[in-house]
Parts: sequence; C-alpha cells; structure tokens
Amino acid sequence: VDRWLKAADAPGSDEAVVADHTFFRRLVLDTTGVVPTLAEIDWFVNRPAKTRRNDAITRFLADPRWADHWTGYWQDVLAENPGILKPKLNNTGPFRFWIHESFRDNKPIDRFVTELVLMKGSSYGGGPAGFAMATQNDVPMAAKAHVLGTAFLGIQLKCARCHDAPYHPYRQEQLFNLAAMLNRRPLKLPKTSTLPGGPPSADSLVKVTLKPGDSIDPSWPFVELASGDLPRGVLRNRGDARERLAALVTSPANHRFPRAMVNRLWKRYLGWGIVEPVDDWNDQSPSYPGLLDYLGRELVRSGYDLKHIARLIFSSRAYQRPVRPAETLTEKSPPAAAPVRRRLVAEQIVDSLFVISGKAMRTGYLTLDPEGRRGSSTFLNLGVPRRSWEFVALSNERDRPALALPAAQSVVDLLSAFGWRASRPHPTTLRDGTTTVLQPLALANSSASHRTVVLSDDHALTGLLLTDLSLPDMVNRLYLHVLSRPASPEESDELIGLLSPGFSSRRVPGAKRNRPTSRRPTRVSWSNHLHPEATRIKLELERRVRAGDPPTRRLSSDWRERVEDAIWALVNSPEFVFAP
Repeated sequence: VDRWLKAADAPGSDEAVVADHTFFRRLVLDTTGVVPTLAEIDWFVNRPAKTRRNDAITRFLADPRWADHWTGYWQDVLAENPGILKPKLNNTGPFRFWIHESFRDNKPIDRFVTELVLMKGSSYGGGPAGFAMATQNDVPMAAKAHVLGTAFLGIQLKCARCHDAPYHPYRQEQLFNLAAMLNRRPLKLPKTSTLPGGPPSADSLVKVTLKPGDSIDPSWPFVELASGDLPRGVLRNRGDARERLAALVTSPANHRFPRAMVNRLWKRYLGWGIVEPVDDWNDQSPSYPGLLDYLGRELVRSGYDLKHIARLIFSSRAYQRPVRPAETLTEKSPPAAAPVRRRLVAEQIVDSLFVISGKAMRTGYLTLDPEGRRGSSTFLNLGVPRRSWEFVALSNERDRPALALPAAQSVVDLLSAFGWRASRPHPTTLRDGTTTVLQPLALANSSASHRTVVLSDDHALTGLLLTDLSLPDMVNRLYLHVLSRPASPEESDELIGLLSPGFSSRRVPGAKRNRPTSRRPTRVSWSNHLHPEATRIKLELERRVRAGDPPTRRLSSDWRERVEDAIWALVNSPEFVFAP
C-alpha cells in the first residue's frame, strides 16, 4: 500500500506514525466498533514492541465483533428496513441476521453478493429472502436494482426510476433491465414509474425513452463492465436471469466490483475514497489508480476476503499516520497518505458507552407481541439487543404509551441524535454528519449516558475504585478505560487534585451491594394494551429507566460523585467521539 502511494507522490508519505495507544484505539474501533477494554490495553502494551502492532491486527481481525461493526454499515448500504409492527410496506424483514452471520463467518464478498441477489431462504426468519420484501410498491425489483447498483458497482440509478438520468449516462431501460433480471421475466413499465404531466419539453435535461406499458427484457445492460458472456459451468441454471445477474456482478471479468469493494474499505478506514463518492463513480477518476488496481487484484487473489484487504490497510503507514483535518480533502489535489478526522458513527458511540460501564443493554425484547400470538407477517420479534445494530424504529401507528418500549427507546434516542436511521427506505453510504446542538445534549443527559456515568455495583469501574491502587495509578487507569491512553502529567495532577479529598476514606465499611434493579419483561402486549393497567405499567417502567441503576453504597457518596463527574467529563470530551 505504502509503495503504491509513494510511487504516486502522495503528500505526507514520509510522515511519522502515531503512538502505540493512539494506533490501538483506532484499530479496535475500526475492527470491533467499540473502544478497547483495560484488559485488551494491558495485553497490547505487554506484547513485544517489534511485533505489537501486527499482533494486534491479527487478534482483532479474528474478533467476532468484526461482524457487529460491519452489520450497521451494510444495513445502510442495502436499505435494510424492518418494522416490528405490521412489517409489510417497503420492509426487508429481519435479514439483518444474515448480514451479521455472513461477516461473522468471514464469507467471501462475492458469495455474499451472490446469496443476496438470489434472495433465497426465509423472508421473516433472517434469510436473504428478506431483501426481496417490498410490498405495496409499484416495482419492488427496480428498488432492489438501484440498491445493488450503488452497493457493488458504484452505479447511481436513482434518477432512472422515472426517466433517463440527466446527470449520469444511464437510461431508465438499464435500471429496468436489472429489475427484470431480478424478476426472472420481462417487466412492463407501470404508469407510476413515469413522469407526471407527460413528456418534458424539448430543451429539458430530462429525457424519456420509455412509455407506460413498454416491456423490458431481463438482459445485462452494462457491457462496458462485463460483456455479458459467462464461461460454461458458471451457472447452475442458464435460464435463470437472477443467477446470471449475480454471476455477472461478481465475475472476475467485471473489474468494477472488486475495486468498488476495496474502495469502500479504504473510505471507511481512512475517511476518504480513492474514488469519490464510493457509491456513484460516474466519470470520476481515482486519485491513486495504481493503488486501487492493486487492492482490487489482492481482493480477487485472496478469494474475495475482505479481512485480507483490511490487514493490508491496517498494516500500512498510511493508516497509522496522524489524522488530517477533513478540510484538507479538496478536488484540486490528491488526498494525503493519511486518515482524515472521523467522528465515530452512532453505533460506535453508544456501544462504547456500554463497554465503559461493563453493562448489558437490558432493553427487553424488540416486539409488540411478546406472547407470540400473531404471525411474523403481523409482528416481528427481533430479540433482545446486545449491540446497536440490532435496534429498529420503535414508533407504533397509534403512538400509545402502553405500546412504548422505554428501555429500548432510551438507546434509540441517543443513536438517532448521532445520525442513526430508525428507518431506511433508501440506500446510503454516508450518513448526515452535521454537528447539531442535540448531540452534546443527548450525550450529556440521556438515560443511556447516565448508566455509563453512575457508579453502580455492576459498573466496570466500581471494583477498580475499591482496590488498593494508589490514586495516581487509579487516575491513569481511568484515562485508559475511557480514552485508551495514559493521562498526561497535567491531566493527572488535575484529577488527583479533584479526588484526593476523601480518597483514604472512600470505602464504606460493611456496606452491602444494592439488589439488582428489576427489568423483567412486562405482561403488556398488543392483545391487552388497551387496558388502563397497561399504560400504568409502561409509565412505571419508563420511570425506572430514567432513574437508572442505583449508585453503589460501598463508596462514600461525596467521593463517588466526584469520580462520576470525571467520567462524565471524559465521555463528553471531543476526544471520545472522534477516531484518534
């Protein structure tokens, strides 16, 4: 990677790399989606200096949390859009679990795409057939063709839904060619997929070349990417247009596919794409074409193993250099061979809060029918979340308090503040990264954040604070736990000054642990939510969620509150919400 960048005279190619702690936090966030624990940091610093970084790359590429971190990304890219209530309109069902399972198994990305395109298996049981679900839609397969084009070929066909694209070289017929291949038979263009009001004027940029009722054949429309010819033996059923589409997208002769995939990884890990935007290549030229071709060839050579490409990127000096401000990305010069400043995505922020607290989410089942009286076509049950990608839109059609899920809502509120999408009716690669006033307010005051800050008996830091560690060592461990680095001398002195009063008497002799707060599932469901008692039960549950876990009685309240102030300050610092 570095050789290709240096050969291209990439700016910053000779810059030094970041310190070990900075590299480690960056790596663990990019592989697992969460900040490292104290035990993981201790493991890292105790590795031999010569092999420390490579050892960490090997360990965390093998971490099963790799799947958790990638699932949220592909939910956006593939417009995964389940609804727990009456999952029908523009719904994908719970095929999120197939995405997660694919990355947990490190499924080759060409096979991932093939299974997705074929859409076999269970619609509601977590299979790729869920991707086909989009009822009450004029041409569901046209919507899926748009998703596949942006996701795996960098071809933007959104405008081609109703007319030829005015700013792209794609015709409406090409989108519907793909849709017909997914449909396995010709499609007739519905009137709803045409311009209202008749053909545009002669001088309009918008052109219409199809008429309502026209029949579009299932044929491969992008001969410039792949000729459309396939060797014998590639297809099990040569008459299956959907299987043919899967084979042409992932064909070794289609050089766009591997380059589009490695470009997505590069963008995610360094904050800038070798081709921008990653989901709409059009006539854009790569900033470093040699590097893009090299990584694409490596993906094919490795058997389409994304972890192989990730290892090449993580091992490079380009990835390990200090971050540059995002403003340095301009169209006039190629990007520097270094990452740009990236704010953590919503899932990373929320999941990291639970790593810091050491607590489970404990939100209960994501369903309005916990008794299972109705079928999955009426209510989905998405299980008990343990990571943020497992959440879903919680709105109910009547907005009744008895149908609320307060514990889950406390997490969803914080996720939404940082750009997570409760519903995904259309695909996207980059979320809205606008900084808003709501974000620091949510991080500072939300119920989910409150659980991170309050030192309850089950908090990951409570046991540490009760040990015989010296105060300077304790302060250093606190910084390592939240920010993954030791405290600077100035930071250490400031925090020691805050915590010195009462430190020697912080432990309360004979104090008992609090009894665990009850989060038992309520008996409220769709079948009885109209009963007045149902609303009372849910309001009481909301009160308990807002109150949070009771603070430990084993630490003196005054000293404990000052530690909580320190945790709150570290969690709410810019350093916490940005990749290092």
